[in-house]
Amino acid sequence: MVKVKFFGVLTNMMPEKNEEGFWITDGKGKTIRELLDSSPLRETSVRYTVYVNNERRDTSYILEDSDTLTVLPLLAGG
Repeated sequence: MVKVKFFGVLTNMMPEKNEEGFWITDGKGKTIRELLDSSPLRETSVRYTVYVNNERRDTSYILEDSDTLTVLPLLAGG
């Protein structure tokens, strides 16, 4: 199982949440891109970055059992 958490403006795009705020999914063996394309996130124009177990990863990274995927929107300042 893979734990997924969206932050900021992306939070409402999580398909489901448990009591700790995680989307628990059977993402083992899928790339981050494949997993995120199965969520409403594929329909957003918000740019984001992803971390697996607190390390920044490319969306081609293949998820393993017990990974924690964090999806953070990119912020712009001015």
